[in-house]
Amino acid sequence: MLYDRFYSRGEFQYCTGPTQFPVYNPTTETQESVVKTCSDEDLEAAIASAMAGFEAWSCSSIEERHRVLVNLEEGLAQRATRIADSLAREIGCPVWLGALMQVPMALKGIQFAREGLFELKWTEQIGNGLVERVPVGVIAAITPWNFPLHQIVAKVAPAIAAGCSVVLKPSELAPGAAQLFMEAVHESGLPSGVVNMVWGGPELGEQLVSHPAIQQVSFTGSTAVGKKIMTAAAKQLKRTTLELGGKSAAVVLPDADLDTALPVVLRMSSVNSGQACVSQSRLLVPESLLSEVEAKLTSLVAMWPLGDPLDPATRLGPVANARQHERVTTMVEAALSQGARLLTGGPGRPEGKEKGWFCPITILSDVQPDMEIAQEEVFGPVLVILRYKSEAEAIALANGTKYGLSGAVWAGSPETATSFARNLKTGQVIINGAAQNLATPFGGWGESGVGRENGRFGIEECLSYRSLHGAH
Repeated sequence: MLYDRFYSRGEFQYCTGPTQFPVYNPTTETQESVVKTCSDEDLEAAIASAMAGFEAWSCSSIEERHRVLVNLEEGLAQRATRIADSLAREIGCPVWLGALMQVPMALKGIQFAREGLFELKWTEQIGNGLVERVPVGVIAAITPWNFPLHQIVAKVAPAIAAGCSVVLKPSELAPGAAQLFMEAVHESGLPSGVVNMVWGGPELGEQLVSHPAIQQVSFTGSTAVGKKIMTAAAKQLKRTTLELGGKSAAVVLPDADLDTALPVVLRMSSVNSGQACVSQSRLLVPESLLSEVEAKLTSLVAMWPLGDPLDPATRLGPVANARQHERVTTMVEAALSQGARLLTGGPGRPEGKEKGWFCPITILSDVQPDMEIAQEEVFGPVLVILRYKSEAEAIALANGTKYGLSGAVWAGSPETATSFARNLKTGQVIINGAAQNLATPFGGWGESGVGRENGRFGIEECLSYRSLHGAH
């Protein structure tokens, strides 16, 4: 498959850049496709298109925006099977997960953006002043490979709802979902120039972020890259929305139901091969329950058969690329050398897998809070167990990293869990396995980022204020 067309002025156009990025199938390690990059001229054309698109779309009605989002949602739903197939081939996401999580999350994101249109107070009278919420302008959206469709929707749908235009740079490692998204955009009835897409690597991303026509940058990815983007944006005082890394803790309180909690904790640390910013990769348990927790978790691993992501029976596919496989392996090896105790899994490929970037579900106990694996994002199916003696110690451990994106609390009652959760320095907390609500604001504290996505909160992120004194 050759991805060689960018999207500008309402049509697909051939890329004229000099570079090509190979895309490898993580199961077979063979080349799956090729992405041809945009040239400087292609990028300029896409940005000029977005500038013209903004002039038209910023004056659109709420009803027009709603109609387009309905069409976009329908277009993506029609492509759901093809999207799930591309995710399996390009990033190793099992087809069941693509069908039950990756695509539905994106569809929900559009739904909540549609509903947010009617939840916002677009104008309000304050004394003699009429306060208006107005679109910020042209937004650069840079998205990752791990949840490619969901992250594209989380940035583009609220921008459309806000009346902004977008230049999207999706990950060159997962091009299939982005291509199918843009095909749905093309059929949605959006005016020319409102949504544009370019292909390229970090260099093109830097050009996009620093371009004077870009008023806001929305980025999801690593904290290190997020800091570089914020620095570059600061030179022109651009607004930024940064959804970055995490090292989320799942806290099991002494009265929690382990048989209910532990299967969910294991799922939240292993789903998508642990390649999720909200992955609950740290499990905090009372010292008195440690042995029981270890035994139950170890037995649960059998429920996650590892294999070809195109096989419906596979629960756990490979990690997405060779670089990620090396990182997971290296971090597990370092933890073992520092005294962590291996309960299941281990570094490298599991037995019987000589090809493919497979990492087994790895559970480590006797992990100390200052170990790298307890502090840094692994982005693999690795769960570390830390013990605590008191609630105060549990709070300190949960808050003991530079991140603050997500977390979970398990207790005998919602009241107990909620009381504990209010001590956590993180953007969201899952109480006793509650379903994640994509209408609520999502984003991090600390080095997990700034700004919020989802629902009306994502739309508000794309708006600014204008005060008209003396107007009615």
